Amino acid sequence: MPLSRDPIRILRIIARLNIGGPAIQAVTLTRKFSDDRFESLLVTGSVGSNEGDMGYLAKDAGVKPVYLPELGRALSSTRDLCAFLQIRNIIGRYRPHILHTHTAKAGTLGRLAALTVSRKVATVHTFHGHVFHGYFSRWKSALFILIERMLALFTDRIVVISQSQHHEICRTHRISPVDKVRIVPLGFELAPFLEAAKRPDLKMRKQLLPAHADNDNAFLIGCIGRLTAIKNHQMLIDAVHLLKKENRLNHLYVAVVGGGELEGSLRESASALGVDDRIHFCGWHVDMPAVYGALDAVVLTSRNEGTPVTIIEAMAAGKPVAATAVGGVGDLLGTSTAGSAGEFFQGQRGLMVPSDKPRALAEALLYLYKNPAQVDDVKEKAQKWVLENYGIDRLVDDVKKLYLNVLSEKQML
Repeated sequence: MPLSRDPIRILRIIARLNIGGPAIQAVTLTRKFSDDRFESLLVTGSVGSNEGDMGYLAKDAGVKPVYLPELGRALSSTRDLCAFLQIRNIIGRYRPHILHTHTAKAGTLGRLAALTVSRKVATVHTFHGHVFHGYFSRWKSALFILIERMLALFTDRIVVISQSQHHEICRTHRISPVDKVRIVPLGFELAPFLEAAKRPDLKMRKQLLPAHADNDNAFLIGCIGRLTAIKNHQMLIDAVHLLKKENRLNHLYVAVVGGGELEGSLRESASALGVDDRIHFCGWHVDMPAVYGALDAVVLTSRNEGTPVTIIEAMAAGKPVAATAVGGVGDLLGTSTAGSAGEFFQGQRGLMVPSDKPRALAEALLYLYKNPAQVDDVKEKAQKWVLENYGIDRLVDDVKKLYLNVLSEKQML
């Protein structure tokens, strides 16, 4: 049935607003698709005790989510059934034209609920990362792949955020045929990061450096994200230890920005290896543009990533990046060039190192410190590229086209 002149109603569901790209995208799209043409409702669940909470982002954006305490990351048959029934009830009352789910748990419960209410709802699901390896055991991953294949049968459109993820979903794991899948890269409000780079916050820099550090001579590297196994912060600690053992640390310091279940063990490891004077655990920060503006470089050590937001933000802030060559990192930093040194290699927009290779990371960190001229050239190219490709206006245009296209296919326009 064609739509009336009423706004197109979008019901957006995400498992939780923990710190990261999915939460930013869910809140941003809810805000951007609330106007004369569109009306949006955001549904979300509870953030874990060891996770940073981005609920403040919704408040700042004027978005008022519907919170379902039973919805969250952990699997629980009782809580998941309760969340399913609540979502089903919301779909029945809100009567969305489009149901757009983000993250695996919300995608499963939301799409199943929509199927039991009405096949007239256009369903869209976004995969935000390379979720089928590195997170779960082999048998669990196989089960989740099977579930996603079944869900894809009655999903109108599947969104992936990078070319490498498109290959994984369509070719490697055969989740869905190509004609259902669209690549929609992430998009952000990047202007605050650009401004922070022009006017670094000296007070923030002092907070991020250890108290004993020489602010004027320190080269401060930031590692930003959850302190959890998949982020592999131990690789960074080991790299710093190698440099100290060889008396090559010079003026290098590391600010670990974030929190999580591994914070205690990581602190113990840094202390045991004698690098706790160079690695400062800073906790979560809300003013992230100020954080990036205060850094000299950014490092990422993950074993798996989708499209890491920290790299996008770092490039927008004009900060050089060294990152493990996993998941969608190569889509951001570009293909390798001839200027390789040691075990790390130079991408078009940053340095990449093999996963779980502390030696390669140590050499990459020293390269960032010792080669300012070459690094400046790369980071300027990276900043220009990311502003052109990962801005908010491009994201909104892409999603709007996707929504209108899927509604047209279902003869709702």
